[in-house]
Amino acid sequence: MAKITIFSISIENLGPFRERQTIILDVEEMRPVILIKALNGSGKTTLLTALQIGLYGHRAIDGMRRSEYEQLMHGLQRKDAIGNSVVCIDVVVEIGGSRRHLMVRREWHRNAEDFLEELCVFEDGSKSLDFSQSWDEFIDSILPAELVQLFLFDGEKIEALANPERLPELLKRATEVFLGIGGIDALGNDLKALERRAALKNKASSVEFEAARLSLEALVDQVKGLERALQTLTQEKASAANIADQAKASLDKFTGSAQRRGLAAYQQAAAIRSAVEAGRTRVEQLRASVADAMSDPVLPIAWLPKLWAQYGDAWDQDQHARHSKLLGQEFRRRDQRIVSTLAASTSKSTVDAVRKALAEDLQRYSRTRLTGSTVLQDAAPREAERQLLHGRERLRAELERLQLAQVELDRAEQHIGQIPAEEQIGEILTSLQGHSKAAAAAEQHLAGITQRLDETQSHLDHVRVRMNAAQDRLGTDFKDRSLEAKSLEASARARKTLSIFKDRLLASKAHWLSEMISAEFRDLMRKKNLIARVVVDPETYRVSIEDGRQQELPMDRLSAGERQLLAISVLSALIKERKGRFPVVVDTPLARLDQKHRSALIKQFFATVSHQVVVLSTDQEVDGLAYEALKPFTAAEYLLEFDDVTGRTSVHAVQAGEVV
Repeated sequence: MAKITIFSISIENLGPFRERQTIILDVEEMRPVILIKALNGSGKTTLLTALQIGLYGHRAIDGMRRSEYEQLMHGLQRKDAIGNSVVCIDVVVEIGGSRRHLMVRREWHRNAEDFLEELCVFEDGSKSLDFSQSWDEFIDSILPAELVQLFLFDGEKIEALANPERLPELLKRATEVFLGIGGIDALGNDLKALERRAALKNKASSVEFEAARLSLEALVDQVKGLERALQTLTQEKASAANIADQAKASLDKFTGSAQRRGLAAYQQAAAIRSAVEAGRTRVEQLRASVADAMSDPVLPIAWLPKLWAQYGDAWDQDQHARHSKLLGQEFRRRDQRIVSTLAASTSKSTVDAVRKALAEDLQRYSRTRLTGSTVLQDAAPREAERQLLHGRERLRAELERLQLAQVELDRAEQHIGQIPAEEQIGEILTSLQGHSKAAAAAEQHLAGITQRLDETQSHLDHVRVRMNAAQDRLGTDFKDRSLEAKSLEASARARKTLSIFKDRLLASKAHWLSEMISAEFRDLMRKKNLIARVVVDPETYRVSIEDGRQQELPMDRLSAGERQLLAISVLSALIKERKGRFPVVVDTPLARLDQKHRSALIKQFFATVSHQVVVLSTDQEVDGLAYEALKPFTAAEYLLEFDDVTGRTSVHAVQAGEVV
């Protein structure tokens, strides 16, 4: 980016300046200020105007028509001058690492029938045709003409910049220029022109193509509408699902609470009563089974253990006696067989002796045999014991079943006691019905939306198929026209993207401006607690002031001097955005300010705002403490003296003490 420094300015036959008057404006790095003092009417405003129109011509004065500019120049030209009115400005332009010395000479011919202005640009003493013809474009690339009054301004009029109606447009336009947004607008205008030319070219297009194009556009619009409807229904489905989940959760929660309050027992009352009746029947049946088991005739033996033991002993004795008797009978028959056998082969005496011995032996056996009658003829103790064991097991099992059945019956009868009365559960039933209806309605609503969503998706798929077919037809039957149509669509999208980019770029810069203006204003203000920050709205660029309580402070609460400082803060933020690429010239900057504000303005603005600052002051404006504050930053000082007799102003260098 180029940087420009004004080396000198010469004025001839313009306003109070008659003979050629030259002011050297060369500055030093640590001393960027040139101080020019003069009484009112001695040429300060003319010098400021000469700088403006010398560099920019009629474009320097914002809002002034060409005819008004000509009237201004006619008014400034001296009637007593012999030659033409001339303004020469020597500038040093730094581009990259090179320095170019240029002289801009603007001359107004006073004797011509029509208004005639001539511009010549010299480089190193020789006239440059290229610079002379393209000067406006060159100087605008450094600082556009519409913003020159932000850098070369009248301090007494600067307060008008704080006008809430004017300031937003100025800030926004300056930001657009500094960011190069004009290129975005130019590109958007070029795209519009391209679209208009294409529209004119295709004005006489075929009816068939127009019908196909309109049909495709209708299908595209229909697809977009269905996509929006699908998106809306998707959102509605999500919301309905959420509502349905909440309704179900509420129903479940209420149901759990109601069951704890007796609803479960009430709902199961019939089953509980049926269980009680079944339990009672079961108990009665088991009692009958126990009674039947107890009717076993063998069971009483279990209650006569001593008698049963005696019975067993008697049974054993009886069995032994019976066996002994049978055995004695067998012995007798054996003895008879033996005697019969011996009688046939042995002597009578031998037989008698054997018979006698056998009889004595049998008699001895008979004496040792137990005697007594049979207690039980058919009931063996072991068989009775088996029947007794079976009867006792059966009775025990029946008793256990009876006990379990009785426990279940007792539990069921306890549940009957927990069943609430219908009038006690009525309110719960009503609330439960309400929750159930709400859950059912939510589910039904969700189902309806789901169905509509499916139908819309199906319709969208169908229309997309038709749209793709229409696009294929345009691409095949009207290939050239289709490509052009796509180009126009891309152009429209590009313009929309550029517009969004421009708005977002400006919005981001608004936040930066808020911080910069706030910092500059706080540095200049004497009342440090008056404001907290200056806010630039990202969309409208409206400027507002917030106090320490974050409440808006009306502009009319500020004094004229404070409004001037606000305007200068705005200018300072904008100028510093240019990073010192253009000189700053200010006319009568301190007239409305008190001493503290003057000192702050000198240190915070004049000494830092740019690499070159020209201050045009009255004789008393930069004086005393203000003069001493400015002196360390001053590279040169001049005095404009007006001679009432000759009606002309001459320039004196204060340091040299002579006319330059």
